Amino acid sequence: MAVVTFVKRQNQSARRKALAEKKAQHAKFIKDTLKKWDASGTGALNFEELRKWLSDITGSKVTPTDDEVKWVQSMANFAKSGLVEKEGGNAEMVLTASVLPEDFSLAAQAWMSYVDSKDDIDAMFKKFDKDHSSYLDKPQLAELLTSLNDGEAVPDSEVDWVLSTSDTLGNGVITPPELSKALSLWYAREREVRMPTIEAPHAKMTTNSVIKILPSKFANQSARRKAIIQKKKEHHKFVQDTLAKWDASGTGGLNFDELKKWLSEISAGAEATEDEVHWVQVMAQKEKIKVGTFKKKEDLFDASVLPEDFVAAVEVWMAYKDSKEEIEATFAKYDTDQSDSLDRPQLTSLLTDLNDGVTPEEAEVDWVFTNADQLGNGVITKPELKKALGLWFSRDDPSALAAADADAVVGAAKAVSPRPAAAAAAEKPKKKIKSAATTLDELKSIKRSNQAARRKEVARMQEAKGDFIAETLAKWDKNNSGSLSFEELKAWLSENSAGGPATDEEVMWIASLANMDKIKDKQEAAKASVLPQDFPAAAKAWMAYKESKDEIEAVFAKFDTDKSGALDKAQLTQLLKSLNDGTPPNDAEVDWVMNNADQIGNGTITKPELSKATALWFAHVDADAHAAKAPAPAPAAAAAAPAAAAPAPAAAATPTTPGGTGTTGAAVKPTPACGGCSVQ
Repeated sequence: MAVVTFVKRQNQSARRKALAEKKAQHAKFIKDTLKKWDASGTGALNFEELRKWLSDITGSKVTPTDDEVKWVQSMANFAKSGLVEKEGGNAEMVLTASVLPEDFSLAAQAWMSYVDSKDDIDAMFKKFDKDHSSYLDKPQLAELLTSLNDGEAVPDSEVDWVLSTSDTLGNGVITPPELSKALSLWYAREREVRMPTIEAPHAKMTTNSVIKILPSKFANQSARRKAIIQKKKEHHKFVQDTLAKWDASGTGGLNFDELKKWLSEISAGAEATEDEVHWVQVMAQKEKIKVGTFKKKEDLFDASVLPEDFVAAVEVWMAYKDSKEEIEATFAKYDTDQSDSLDRPQLTSLLTDLNDGVTPEEAEVDWVFTNADQLGNGVITKPELKKALGLWFSRDDPSALAAADADAVVGAAKAVSPRPAAAAAAEKPKKKIKSAATTLDELKSIKRSNQAARRKEVARMQEAKGDFIAETLAKWDKNNSGSLSFEELKAWLSENSAGGPATDEEVMWIASLANMDKIKDKQEAAKASVLPQDFPAAAKAWMAYKESKDEIEAVFAKFDTDKSGALDKAQLTQLLKSLNDGTPPNDAEVDWVMNNADQIGNGTITKPELSKATALWFAHVDADAHAAKAPAPAPAAAAAAPAAAAPAPAAAATPTTPGGTGTTGAAVKPTPACGGCSVQ
């Protein structure tokens, strides 16, 4: 363990050293750029100074035009303009402002990326810029997009969208540097069309003179757009043919009887039952149930299935038919009253067999029953059995039933047939499939065996957990409060410690860990009693701490210079400096580590808190190294892409890394002029 820790620290120290070196290079790059090109002495590059610098970056091979310089300005200042606009300021003025030192790297990156594709862009302009104005107006852009669309005219709304979103300069036309964004937007515009039968992609890629002068990526995307257009046509024909044949009432949808006839023909003549048709109605339109189109499931039984739901109806019906034989075999055994449905006792009998003969708890049966009964008729019908089995096999932890999300497991449901409990008990779980000729039935048998064994193991572990809690309370809960107070917790930990009795700081640390999700104040959490459900976690944390106690003592022997048993900020700074290859961390970093590692809230780092302090430090190093590798964001893409979903909230125990500059500030994007770095 000590060797692994030493190697990790060495690697992370080397990364921090490399980051510091990159920052030094970046600082030199900015200083040299300003010294050479900031003739006006403003501390930034104005329009003409920026033009000369951009020309110099390319070795004077390309002298940027006015539009190109303006475009680079807008790219470098894009983020600032957005903030100004949000505050009600003049965003256009910011876009054309001088480029500040912190944006030099971004400006260089945007320029070099454009220069790399300039030949292709110039070739396209030569063909479509017929009036030689050095820009594309709306008709010219429409002609270009039509060419990329395999000759099919593009709707005005799409042309307007590409033009308005790509026009970074806001002059109502597409200039050469804006064309790359226009093309990217166009290729990102099309959405995949779902068909009930997905055919293989077109093998032949048709290209014209426009495509040939584009990079291969554009040619591939053009072929994909052609395939998507073809699928759209096929989908439209599928809908029209279905309506023409089965919409006898002429309503533009399929009512119950029409849907029944359609499904019966799809299934090669086996007539769909009433329950099966209702189930298809529910499954094909479940998204409409979620958004409130139907107030309750029964409402959609009388509603027609509309054309936009035909594909979903076919998919769920065919998936059900594929597993119909297994479902029938299951019903033949457990549907003892021949009602074509399973009531609660019959479902319990099925789940017992799947659970290796162990009767499931009532809460488990209720959970499966409630979530699988999609028709809401109080029983499990044949088409609902697949979901019931999928729900059952997805639940390895009975304690998590209440938090289950039924929709999350619908797609994972796998239809399986039951097996006798005796056979299940005699069969050992198989960990690996050695034969490539394993049959589908054998695969399902292996899965059922493994899942039943896991559920049995979970039940055993929960029973052991209950015994552990009961024994701990019986022995250490002297005041019969149903939990362990500070002194009772100390006595318990001391008995399970090979290195002497637990200290007050160690006991408070364990208490704070056990209570951190329930009590926000660190000091209060450290003094509160520990509840039974937290005994296993407390024991695990304590034993992990004891295993690393020798290393912790060695660190304290070196850095706890006043022998106080805790590290103050100055001592912690010295420790982090040693982990940082002798480079002192800045105050913000030390404060961040101190605040997040100080679990008991006493303003110092005690021995049990040291592991978290060092872990935070090394995680911070890794985050910096990752950020340094990440490419600088392209502001143009921000306007192109639709709004992203809000990020998931961070876990309570996950600290936010410090910002600002210093030893580990923001990552630097290298440029061709920053001392030997390169722009990607």
